[in-house]
Amino acid sequence: MNERREYLEGGLVDVGCETCGIPVRAGKKSTMQTSVQWSGPACARLAEAAGGRPTALVPTCPHLRDSLDRAVREGRLEVS
Repeated sequence: MNERREYLEGGLVDVGCETCGIPVRAGKKSTMQTSVQWSGPACARLAEAAGGRPTALVPTCPHLRDSLDRAVREGRLEVS
């Protein structure tokens, strides 16, 4: 069970969207890849873009992407 938990949550850090304030858990396994786990409902912009589909099928909200990129630049989100 610990192995599964480490696989799913290892390397994830809390990052909040600087626009809507909704927090996510994010991690990076490479410079091009970012994993995002929502702890609650997605932001309205992402939910709207999903159009009723699961939000996991939508690339991401541009505001959240900007917040994640800033977290990387500031060293709060590192490639693990």
